[in-house]
Amino acid sequence: MFRCHKPYTLVLGALIFALLAVTAQAGEVITASPAWKDFTSSDGQGLYHDLMRAIYEPGGETVRHLEVPAKRGLIMVREGQADIYTCKSKTVDGLQMAALPMYEGEYHALFRAAAVPYWDGVRSMANMRVVWRLGYYEPKDFPVPIHHAEALSGVEALQRVIREAADFYVDDRNLIMESLNASGTPLDEAKFRIESVGFRQYFPLFSTSERGSKLRRIFEEGMLSLANQGRLAPIYEKWDLPMPRTYQK
Repeated sequence: MFRCHKPYTLVLGALIFALLAVTAQAGEVITASPAWKDFTSSDGQGLYHDLMRAIYEPGGETVRHLEVPAKRGLIMVREGQADIYTCKSKTVDGLQMAALPMYEGEYHALFRAAAVPYWDGVRSMANMRVVWRLGYYEPKDFPVPIHHAEALSGVEALQRVIREAADFYVDDRNLIMESLNASGTPLDEAKFRIESVGFRQYFPLFSTSERGSKLRRIFEEGMLSLANQGRLAPIYEKWDLPMPRTYQK
């Protein structure tokens, strides 16, 4: 008799465990992205972390961040394993993008000074070899024709420029500096230059589910509310980053 009921006991135990797991996660918003210094740092510090907490925690939610590769993070949001991907400059199939940005900034190019002795803005990149991290940019982000390639990391992109296998490494300035630090290569301003070559906004992505739409609405209303209360600018000032012009009066 006991042996006959054992499988049912195990199943019941598994169901109780699953219910407890769901209960433990109730009231939790999960964000996902790679670790980016000053944005989504591994220690829980950064602009995006602060914005998410300021928006969702007053409503009784806790925010938990998952540090994952970009592609995996997007898949997790699409499959409901995470709620928000922070952040992208364009929408992704199967996800919805907020109407308001979390970040707005310039992107830059690092290049060998000897390769471009007379810098004339982005026009100097015409028909040159440009490399960036996989999925970060597209040729249409540049107003001139370029020969582009993608690298698996900022360090790899940087090394291509150092080896003269590419002319420009394009990235956010903070990420360029992060790649330099990670590679152990100090910025020699006599040999290399970093110049602004573009400007764009970054938005959080949500699932297309009812929950995703609700969280998106809370995000948009929360950002506007923080701006109207004068509480948004200090968050950007804390990280020495520009507040998007969308919220500036």
